[in-house]
Amino acid sequence: MEEDALMLVDKYLGDLIEEIVYKYRYNVDLEDEYEELLRYIYRRLSKAWFKGKNFTFEDLERVLRNARRRKKQLEIVLSYIISRYAAKNGAIYVRREHDWYDEYY
Repeated sequence: MEEDALMLVDKYLGDLIEEIVYKYRYNVDLEDEYEELLRYIYRRLSKAWFKGKNFTFEDLERVLRNARRRKKQLEIVLSYIISRYAAKNGAIYVRREHDWYDEYY
């Protein structure tokens, strides 16, 4: 069921996940780590939403559909989860030239 659930998470949240990673410049390589990131998000969300209880594919789809309706709240939650995932890689953000924390400022 986990592979089907990952496809479902990708279907409902995939575009938002990519948007968040690029918008906040998280240190996540979507080319190589996308499936692992999806798995991490799936585990964290299912643990929060279902509190460790068994759930069906239809339950997950219903919850994802409802979450999509609250896009701003979902963006905040996903941003937090992605930042925790990125923290495992070291620096959370990808550094760019002339950022506010550069030595020049």
